Amino acid sequence: MKNIPDRFGIATSSIAVVLCWFAIDTIVAEALTPKPQPFAQELARAEPISGASLADWTAKAALRGDLVGDIAMARAAPALNRGTTAETPEKAAARQRALATASASLALAPHSSAMWLLVAMLSSRTQTEASVAAVLKMSYLTSSSDANLIPTRLAVLSLSPAIADPELRSLLRSDIRLILTRRPDLKAAIAGAYRAGSAEAKAIIDEDVRSIDPGFATSLL
Repeated sequence: MKNIPDRFGIATSSIAVVLCWFAIDTIVAEALTPKPQPFAQELARAEPISGASLADWTAKAALRGDLVGDIAMARAAPALNRGTTAETPEKAAARQRALATASASLALAPHSSAMWLLVAMLSSRTQTEASVAAVLKMSYLTSSSDANLIPTRLAVLSLSPAIADPELRSLLRSDIRLILTRRPDLKAAIAGAYRAGSAEAKAIIDEDVRSIDPGFATSLL
């Protein structure tokens, strides 16, 4: 019985040390992680990450999937920038590194719709149509009505062979209806997806828009 206070003291001291380390790690991770940027099909080029390896390690050690996701976004910018269409070795390496970081973010925060969408964008060149379709569905399932993601989701899906998937076609239609009925400020996203999309995407967009807003449908042509 005499040892109980000593054991309690050791336990509480150990917990205090762990909590202190966790707090310091979180502060360092937040300081090193790039600032979040708005999600878009072509991400803004971020400044090089200061202490990239340390930022990675501290964010993962703090179990902060959101911070790991911010690092993934910064790393994805060079790979997703469409200024050059050729897939150079540097661009391919950036794509793979960003994909690995985004996957690590999802391991910590599987509810992140933005990260599922980023993984779909990064893997579109290397994965099968079925794999990309499955990832895109996860982006919808985790947050189907996130207005910040709808423009990019429309743009990505309208260009992807995965649009052949019946479930994704239905989800695309849901986004279109949401914009036309509740978020008319996002109509430019529909126009952009229509103009850049595949023939199949154009047909779906035209049909849905024409059934709800014939005037806007005319402007797409």
